[in-house]
Amino acid sequence: MQQGPQYPYPQQPYPQQQYPGYPPPKSGGKTVLVVVLVAVGVLVLAGAGVGAFFLLTADDKPSTAAPPTTSATGEPDKYTSLPRCSEVGSRMKNLPPLTRDDAPEPAGGSDDQLEMTSLSCSWMKSGSSSGTVTMYLSESKQKGSGAGTRYAAAGYENAVEDGAKPITAGIGQATKAADVDFDSGRTLQCGVRFYQGNVDVIVIVSAPDETDRDIARCRRNAHNLAKAASESLS
Repeated sequence: MQQGPQYPYPQQPYPQQQYPGYPPPKSGGKTVLVVVLVAVGVLVLAGAGVGAFFLLTADDKPSTAAPPTTSATGEPDKYTSLPRCSEVGSRMKNLPPLTRDDAPEPAGGSDDQLEMTSLSCSWMKSGSSSGTVTMYLSESKQKGSGAGTRYAAAGYENAVEDGAKPITAGIGQATKAADVDFDSGRTLQCGVRFYQGNVDVIVIVSAPDETDRDIARCRRNAHNLAKAASESLS
């Protein structure tokens, strides 16, 4: 079980000290971080279609092998912008009022390989289920490298590694999605983690009060909000 945030949405559902600014892949035990950071423009020693090196003969003369290429290739970035929260909310019925409507803004964790943009939205009303949507757009600085999509996919893969359950039926146009459970204490919370192209999305729904323990309804609300978020991407 993962620790869920309190409402209105004050933080991401993953520790800030581990994911400053936006949720990067994990650094230990798995290869996701290696794929994201190494495969972007530094694919020199791998043989996945990047060409061969000049090979030196005994008299130090280059062979006739093809010259190397330094450009990595991958799935192009599908998205270049994020929607507004009102666009997400317009695609789901019976949402409570929008209480957090941040405009998309640069994420502090952008680096020399990715440009990151984040969006945070919250819907809340006393006595009603509440919800949050957080999106991270990762754009590859090296066009055509595929770094953006790989980075977004890593967020989903990390969630599954931590126990999230893949949703086989799919969520909207999401590439892959998974149900996430939270150890939220008194109030029931559930969520969906998905990525769509080069956008990583975290959806969390909270029950209206401590007495509501209907996990099936919580999941339906989370799936509907995640679908609205997916369909708002253009």
